Amino acid sequence: MFAIERDTQIAAHRTVLHERSETLANVPAGSRPHARLLAECESISDEIERLKGCIDIPRSVLAVVPVLLVVLVLALIR
Repeated sequence: MFAIERDTQIAAHRTVLHERSETLANVPAGSRPHARLLAECESISDEIERLKGCIDIPRSVLAVVPVLLVVLVLALIR
């Protein structure tokens, strides 16, 4: 995953998490809507942590890999 895309997704998830957290603060604790919002917030938080753990591969490295594979295949054919 590209770092820019990952960071964009994390920022979007944080925005949604912030909105849900504000709503959660205004819902009575223990109610069904509170439990649903809490589960959604935890899910969003888990997704943010998953995205943070993604490996950052620079685009230049991704561009070189196909070229190296082609060179390798050509070398094996000859």
